[in-house]
Amino acid sequence: MTPCGLTMMLVQEQSRYVDRGVLLTAFAGTAFSVCPNCSGPVLVTNSSKYAFPFRPKNARATCLRCSFQRSESKGEWFGPVNGIVKSRCRNCGFKWLKKTVRFEALRSESPRSALVPCPSCGLVEDIGMRFRIQRFGSAIDPAFGLPLWLQVPCCGHVLWAFNKEHLAKLRQYTAADLRERIGVMHWSMFSRLPAWMTSAKNRDAVLKGMGRIEEKLKSIET
Repeated sequence: MTPCGLTMMLVQEQSRYVDRGVLLTAFAGTAFSVCPNCSGPVLVTNSSKYAFPFRPKNARATCLRCSFQRSESKGEWFGPVNGIVKSRCRNCGFKWLKKTVRFEALRSESPRSALVPCPSCGLVEDIGMRFRIQRFGSAIDPAFGLPLWLQVPCCGHVLWAFNKEHLAKLRQYTAADLRERIGVMHWSMFSRLPAWMTSAKNRDAVLKGMGRIEEKLKSIET
C-alpha cells in the first residue's frame, strides 16, 4: 500500500464530528431537574419563539415521583438571581444610585425594591429592582432554575446535560478524534464548552462521566 493510501485509511478510521453551529438553546426545551420536595426527577418543558434570545414560554415542571408541579404563571425562579437597582437621585440628580442584591431564589414574597442612600446629598430612596437571571452556563434548567438531575462531578467540575439528545451530542463531540467547524461559530454550543471538557487529557474521564449520566437517565426511563 502506498503512503498516501495508508494515510487515507488512518484518517477514515478516526472518528469525525462536524460542528455546524448548533446552539445550546436547541436542547433547552426539555430538561430533567431535581424536585425541591422529594429530590426526585422533575420533567421541565418549555418553548421559545427564538433560539436567541431565549425566552421560555408555556413552561411547566412536573415531578415524576411526587405531586410537585409548577407553571410559569407562578413567576418563580429557584436558582440564584441578582436584583439590580439603578436610578438618579430624585433630590440632587446624582447619577447613579446603584445596588446589587443577591438572592438564592426568586419568590413571590421576595423584595422588589431596596433602600439606597445618595452619596452626594444623603437622601435614602426606595428604588425598584430589575432581576437578572442567568439561564445558561451552570447545571440548572433554563425555565425554573432548578438543579439538573443529569449531572455528575467530573475532573473537579460538574458535568451536566439537559436531556438524552443533548447528552448524545456532547458524547459524539467528545469522542471524536477529528473536530471540524462550519460557518460562524461564535454562539455554537461546542465553541463555548469549558477547556476541561475539550482537553484531550480529560477525554476518558469526561466520557466515563457521561456514562454515569446515562445511567441516571435510564433510571428515569425505567
